[in-house]
Amino acid sequence: MTAEAARPLPARQDLPRWADVDAGAIRHNAEVIRRVVGEGVAVMAMVKADGYGHGAALAAGAALEGGATWLGVSSAEEALQLRAQGFSAPLLVVGWSAPSQLPALIAAGVDIAVWEPGQVVAAADAAGDLPARLHLKVDSGMGRLGALPASLPEVIEAVERAGGGVLPVGAFTHFADAEADPEFTLTQDAVFLVAVGEMRRRWPGLILHAANSAAALGMPDTRHDMVRCGIALYGYAPEGVEGASELRPAMTFRARVTQVKTLRRGRSVGYGRTWVAERETRVAAIAAGYGDGVQRAQSNRGSVLVGGRRCPIIGRVSMDQLTADVSLVEGVRAGDEAVIFGRQGEAWLGADEVGAAAGTIGYEVLCAVSARVPRLPAAG
Repeated sequence: MTAEAARPLPARQDLPRWADVDAGAIRHNAEVIRRVVGEGVAVMAMVKADGYGHGAALAAGAALEGGATWLGVSSAEEALQLRAQGFSAPLLVVGWSAPSQLPALIAAGVDIAVWEPGQVVAAADAAGDLPARLHLKVDSGMGRLGALPASLPEVIEAVERAGGGVLPVGAFTHFADAEADPEFTLTQDAVFLVAVGEMRRRWPGLILHAANSAAALGMPDTRHDMVRCGIALYGYAPEGVEGASELRPAMTFRARVTQVKTLRRGRSVGYGRTWVAERETRVAAIAAGYGDGVQRAQSNRGSVLVGGRRCPIIGRVSMDQLTADVSLVEGVRAGDEAVIFGRQGEAWLGADEVGAAAGTIGYEVLCAVSARVPRLPAAG
């Protein structure tokens, strides 16, 4: 892989906020997934949305080192950027690709998802010396992208009419609730297998893939030829699935305490005066807000780590800062480090727990960390 142009990394002590990203953890998590699913099943590392906020190139490189053999993204732009960065591994765009983007994708050897006859025709028209590599997507119950089983014959017919302009490589589906509803997931999988039966007869080498992280680790019958793992790669998975306890979260989001003051009873904090002190309170201003990816819904609900202790977020989260009650932490002062999610010493505050406090999920918490938060390699 060709390294990106070297740029000096900012010193942590000069930063108001930053995220430590542990490539070793991502590599380790890929190794765990690889071991759990077995050697007969390929692993696609999902590195869309800038590697779930961790950095797509960093995540891709670490995952491949850990045993993944495919990369998955959502858009043509993401795929072509990885190719430009030197990644030559098999690469699939699982989302929609515009017809104008197809020539570049085909020339770069990027696989394309299709679910309508018109997409197949467009891919064949865009093919030059190389055929368009296609993965046919089946809607087995997610209700989003994909051909309903009844319409698959039309897609198959379009592929056959396209002749040498296209190469059917895979068929896939997307599970709606593998984390919580195994019965529905198995029903989806059964629908998928019936739907792709005719495709497999026509193209015996077709790669079948359906399982996300939860299914890959917890539902062996859904693994088929390949699994597509996202959140587990970054250290999170449902409790109880195989390998979950071995996963290591890869990101810690940190910010500086910028001021500490004592407020008397009756004083308010933040816009809208949504928090009023019921007692004398030590309040720390912390340099991270919703402009950095801290959900505004954390206001008066979430917490941060300061001095290795959980401290409640008080008042509304602002664009550039939040405030926390640090009354129970001795000696907090400006310049100290707060953790928005991740590890501080022996203390741990996971992105999944942060998401739950805000009424969302850990995926959103990770992806929400904004571009103005520098990603730095984790120490050690």
